[in-house]
Amino acid sequence: MVNLRRLFFWGWMLIISAGAFAQAPAPAPAPQAPTAGAIKTDLIRQMQKDGYLSEPVAREVTGKYVTPGDFRQAVSAAGQAQASEPSLWAKYMSWVNLIKVVAVICFLLVFYDTLLKMRKALWIHVSKVPTIVYQLVFLSLTICGTLRAQAIWPAQAFYLALFCAWGNLILVAWMMSTYKVIGETLNKLPLYRLAPHSADCVLAMIYFGALALSYQSAIFGFFAAVCLSGVFSFSMMYTPRTLSLEFKERLLKAMVFGHLVVLTAYCVMRTTGMQWESARYFEAGIEYYCTIALSVALLVGASPWPFKAQRIHYMPLFIALAIVASMMYVFLDLKVIASILLCFFVLVTLEWICYLGFRTNMLVGAGMLGAILYGIAVLIEKYGALIVLAPA
Repeated sequence: MVNLRRLFFWGWMLIISAGAFAQAPAPAPAPQAPTAGAIKTDLIRQMQKDGYLSEPVAREVTGKYVTPGDFRQAVSAAGQAQASEPSLWAKYMSWVNLIKVVAVICFLLVFYDTLLKMRKALWIHVSKVPTIVYQLVFLSLTICGTLRAQAIWPAQAFYLALFCAWGNLILVAWMMSTYKVIGETLNKLPLYRLAPHSADCVLAMIYFGALALSYQSAIFGFFAAVCLSGVFSFSMMYTPRTLSLEFKERLLKAMVFGHLVVLTAYCVMRTTGMQWESARYFEAGIEYYCTIALSVALLVGASPWPFKAQRIHYMPLFIALAIVASMMYVFLDLKVIASILLCFFVLVTLEWICYLGFRTNMLVGAGMLGAILYGIAVLIEKYGALIVLAPA
């Protein structure tokens, strides 16, 4: 059965993903492009000033090579118009849109709580109506809002769709908790019988992926990537003052190699341009969430303190990926993925230094750790700008 608390948690994960980009300043208005006539005239004047052309020759050259049509169209106007067009992130990730997203999450909480209170307050009347009736009424409304948001409220269509998309999940979860036969039927399916959580994530990934392509939305694309990581059991859970990263120990191998396949496919698509127009809506989720999931799995697998479910050691793989990440950073402009992987590689290196140092001697371990940390601090002061954690 779907856990409603987790549904709301993924809503707050959206705030985390959006907050990193909400502080970006609005792009300055592009200066008016000069016309071809102005450029030619300025060049002729400069050549006359520098002594390459006399005044009569300059007038003759101006009359011959500068035409009235040169002053009618700006140079590179199309290119400048494209440059001034807001990027995908600039379109969605701003303070105004972040506030709207928080408001949608609050509305979802009110929606869920209202359903519970209405059920208690009007139980005498509600009990006379089959539960499935008002469940289907609510569900039909949210589905309509998801698919036809533009027709209902054109100015705020995306945020209406965002609310209704999560409303659909809340109502489906309510129906599954009301009618046990739904859960029993799903449990008979092979995938649900083997891994019910992964099966839920597969369906949610398809759901959010379709919405991302339909609304051309990086926000829905982020949730699709979150569900993709959930297929391999990775999740994040927030409690007051604590953010925990969780996965099943027995699925460590699936975590590592599953995310490795996903990131490899993404890097190939991005560097070759293959279907990139569609894939770019999933850019943030894959570059951040999936890369962090892979890095956490490698951090655990390469740790000097192995756990009982660990079958192979992942340190050689992590070293190879760190080398590949360095090459990706320099040659392929995949700076976000490379920066995250290399940061986690530094963490696992510190783990090994602590493990070996403190095993030798307490003072040796403390001295080595202090020297390494101080060196890292100095390097960050000097080269910290090379750590890229935001898309260009």
